[in-house]
Amino acid sequence: MKAADVEARGVYLDIKGLRDRPPVLLGIAVDDTFEQVVTDAVFGDAALAKDLRVNAFDYEIRTLMARCARESRRIFAFSSHILAVVDHYTPAATAFAGLFEDAQEMALLCHEKANRRDTTAWSLADHLQDLGQPQPKHLGAKHTASRLRYVELQLRKHGAYAAISGGAKAKWTKVLQQNRSDTCGTRAIVLRAAVELG
Repeated sequence: MKAADVEARGVYLDIKGLRDRPPVLLGIAVDDTFEQVVTDAVFGDAALAKDLRVNAFDYEIRTLMARCARESRRIFAFSSHILAVVDHYTPAATAFAGLFEDAQEMALLCHEKANRRDTTAWSLADHLQDLGQPQPKHLGAKHTASRLRYVELQLRKHGAYAAISGGAKAKWTKVLQQNRSDTCGTRAIVLRAAVELG
């Protein structure tokens, strides 16, 4: 796929969630727009506090697939993990897989073409660092699940986002920032790979 096609036709996704549960958050970048949708009703009040939509994960995936079909777009995410999630939580796995491109594989192809070694275990953050776009250290991707669990605990305990602790609110903000960074970072990796693989 040519770089111009990727830029014009890409839908870039990132999901955040807890193990063995449907995703909590879906980040979507298309062209120069970015949107976040909360896909777990438990986090609904936290979503509304940040002016985010709340909708079922399955519905959002089907809506994105319909848009891709209508506008001749492809779906990009960093790693094929999203395929397993879509397969587990929606009936649309086969159709989704037909639209999917793995940004991590694209980045690895670039490294292979440039004869770079030892990059197969690189994370999204490693690839962004290599692009000269390091992720802010305070986001720490390895903390996403613990942040979500803490926010969920606070929401269940207090019943409203306004009543949860300042620490829980800060954790929710960091999850949203991480999702945005990962979604837009995936786009940056794909655009660079499209140019280099030309």
